[in-house]
Amino acid sequence: MRKFLALLLLLAMAGGGYVLFMHGNRVNAPLGVMLNGQTREVTELGRQFMEAVQYKDFKAAALLSPPADREKADIPKLIERLFLVKPEQLQIDKVQLLTADVDSTGARARTKFGTDVKLLNSQELRHPEIMLYWHKATDGKWYMDLASSLQ
Repeated sequence: MRKFLALLLLLAMAGGGYVLFMHGNRVNAPLGVMLNGQTREVTELGRQFMEAVQYKDFKAAALLSPPADREKADIPKLIERLFLVKPEQLQIDKVQLLTADVDSTGARARTKFGTDVKLLNSQELRHPEIMLYWHKATDGKWYMDLASSLQ
Protein backbone atom coordinates (compact mmCIF):
# COMPACT_ATOMS: atom_id res chain seq x y z
CA MET A 1 0.00 0.00 0.00
CA ARG A 2 2.87 2.39 0.82
CA LYS A 3 4.48 1.73 -2.54
CA PHE A 4 1.20 2.45 -4.32
CA LEU A 5 0.76 5.76 -2.46
CA ALA A 6 4.37 6.74 -3.16
CA LEU A 7 3.90 5.95 -6.86
CA LEU A 8 0.64 7.90 -6.92
CA LEU A 9 2.33 10.89 -5.26
CA LEU A 10 5.23 10.72 -7.71
CA LEU A 11 2.84 10.67 -10.69
CA ALA A 12 0.87 13.60 -9.28
CA MET A 13 4.07 15.62 -8.84
CA ALA A 14 5.22 14.80 -12.38
CA GLY A 15 1.82 15.78 -13.78
CA GLY A 16 1.87 19.03 -11.82
CA GLY A 17 5.36 19.82 -13.11
CA TYR A 18 4.23 19.19 -16.66
CA VAL A 19 1.20 21.47 -16.23
CA LEU A 20 3.38 24.24 -14.75
CA PHE A 21 5.90 23.88 -17.57
CA MET A 22 3.23 24.08 -20.26
CA HIS A 23 1.48 27.00 -18.52
CA GLY A 24 4.76 28.93 -18.47
CA ASN A 25 5.43 28.03 -22.11
CA ARG A 26 4.89 31.44 -23.77
CA VAL A 27 4.80 30.22 -27.35
CA ASN A 28 2.34 27.33 -26.88
CA ALA A 29 4.82 24.90 -28.39
CA PRO A 30 5.01 21.13 -28.30
CA LEU A 31 7.11 19.73 -25.46
CA GLY A 32 9.75 18.25 -27.79
CA VAL A 33 10.37 21.67 -29.35
CA MET A 34 10.79 23.35 -25.98
CA LEU A 35 13.29 20.78 -24.70
CA ASN A 36 15.78 21.50 -27.51
CA GLY A 37 17.62 24.79 -26.96
CA GLN A 38 18.07 25.63 -30.64
CA THR A 39 14.46 24.93 -31.61
CA ARG A 40 13.32 26.88 -28.55
CA GLU A 41 15.44 29.83 -29.71
CA VAL A 42 14.10 29.89 -33.30
CA THR A 43 10.57 29.34 -31.98
CA GLU A 44 10.88 32.42 -29.80
CA LEU A 45 12.29 34.44 -32.72
CA GLY A 46 9.46 33.22 -34.95
CA ARG A 47 6.92 34.23 -32.32
CA GLN A 48 8.53 37.69 -32.16
CA PHE A 49 8.30 38.04 -35.94
CA MET A 50 4.68 36.91 -36.09
CA GLU A 51 3.74 39.22 -33.21
CA ALA A 52 5.46 42.17 -34.92
CA VAL A 53 3.53 41.44 -38.13
CA GLN A 54 0.31 40.95 -36.16
CA TYR A 55 0.68 44.46 -34.70
CA LYS A 56 2.07 45.89 -37.95
CA ASP A 57 5.46 46.76 -36.43
CA PHE A 58 7.37 46.13 -39.64
CA LYS A 59 10.61 47.70 -38.37
CA ALA A 60 10.73 45.22 -35.49
CA ALA A 61 10.00 42.37 -37.92
CA ALA A 62 12.88 43.48 -40.16
CA LEU A 63 15.30 43.37 -37.20
CA LEU A 64 15.14 39.57 -37.33
CA SER A 65 16.79 39.53 -40.76
CA PRO A 66 20.57 39.76 -41.21
CA PRO A 67 21.96 43.28 -40.58
CA ALA A 68 22.93 43.69 -44.25
CA ASP A 69 19.36 42.99 -45.38
CA ARG A 70 17.49 45.17 -42.88
CA GLU A 71 17.51 48.36 -44.91
CA LYS A 72 16.13 46.73 -48.03
CA ALA A 73 13.61 44.49 -46.23
CA ASP A 74 10.15 45.53 -47.39
CA ILE A 75 8.03 43.54 -44.96
CA PRO A 76 4.66 45.02 -46.06
CA LYS A 77 5.33 44.08 -49.69
CA LEU A 78 6.38 40.57 -48.69
CA ILE A 79 3.26 40.15 -46.55
CA GLU A 80 1.08 41.36 -49.42
CA ARG A 81 2.69 38.78 -51.69
CA LEU A 82 2.17 36.04 -49.09
CA PHE A 83 -1.47 36.79 -48.18
CA LEU A 84 -2.52 38.41 -51.48
CA VAL A 85 -3.95 41.39 -49.62
CA LYS A 86 -2.50 44.70 -48.45
CA PRO A 87 -1.23 44.56 -44.84
CA GLU A 88 -3.62 47.29 -43.70
CA GLN A 89 -6.55 45.06 -44.77
CA LEU A 90 -5.20 42.08 -42.81
CA GLN A 91 -6.11 41.23 -39.24
CA ILE A 92 -4.15 38.35 -37.71
CA ASP A 93 -6.08 37.06 -34.73
CA LYS A 94 -4.32 33.88 -33.68
CA VAL A 95 -0.81 32.55 -34.11
CA GLN A 96 0.11 29.03 -33.04
CA LEU A 97 3.36 27.16 -33.49
CA LEU A 98 2.81 23.94 -35.40
CA THR A 99 6.37 22.64 -35.80
CA ALA A 100 9.97 23.71 -35.43
CA ASP A 101 13.10 21.85 -36.37
CA VAL A 102 16.82 22.36 -36.86
CA ASP A 103 18.85 20.50 -39.49
CA SER A 104 21.64 18.07 -38.62
CA THR A 105 24.35 20.73 -38.99
CA GLY A 106 22.64 23.09 -36.55
CA ALA A 107 23.01 25.91 -39.06
CA ARG A 108 19.52 25.96 -40.62
CA ALA A 109 16.07 25.82 -39.07
CA ARG A 110 12.44 26.33 -39.87
CA THR A 111 9.33 27.16 -37.90
CA LYS A 112 5.78 26.63 -39.05
CA PHE A 113 2.93 28.70 -37.66
CA GLY A 114 -0.80 28.33 -38.13
CA THR A 115 -2.75 31.58 -38.18
CA ASP A 116 -6.31 32.80 -38.15
CA VAL A 117 -6.58 35.75 -40.52
CA LYS A 118 -9.49 38.03 -41.27
CA LEU A 119 -9.55 40.10 -44.45
CA LEU A 120 -11.05 43.41 -43.36
CA ASN A 121 -12.20 44.43 -46.82
CA SER A 122 -14.35 41.31 -47.30
CA GLN A 123 -14.77 39.83 -43.79
CA GLU A 124 -13.36 36.60 -45.24
CA LEU A 125 -11.67 34.24 -42.77
CA ARG A 126 -8.57 32.28 -43.73
CA HIS A 127 -6.32 29.86 -41.87
CA PRO A 128 -2.95 29.98 -43.63
CA GLU A 129 0.15 28.19 -42.44
CA ILE A 130 3.38 30.15 -42.60
CA MET A 131 6.84 28.62 -42.78
CA LEU A 132 9.73 30.78 -41.60
CA TYR A 133 13.29 29.76 -42.53
CA TRP A 134 16.28 30.59 -40.34
CA HIS A 135 20.05 30.37 -40.64
CA LYS A 136 22.71 30.67 -37.98
CA ALA A 137 25.33 33.28 -38.79
CA THR A 138 29.02 33.08 -37.92
CA ASP A 139 28.30 35.31 -34.90
CA GLY A 140 26.13 32.49 -33.47
CA LYS A 141 22.85 34.37 -33.86
CA TRP A 142 19.81 33.13 -35.76
CA TYR A 143 18.50 35.29 -38.60
CA MET A 144 15.40 34.84 -40.70
CA ASP A 145 15.74 34.41 -44.43
CA LEU A 146 13.01 36.87 -45.45
CA ALA A 147 13.10 36.00 -49.15
CA SER A 148 12.49 32.29 -48.52
CA SER A 149 10.09 32.77 -45.65
CA LEU A 150 7.65 35.18 -47.21
CA GLN A 151 7.34 33.98 -50.79
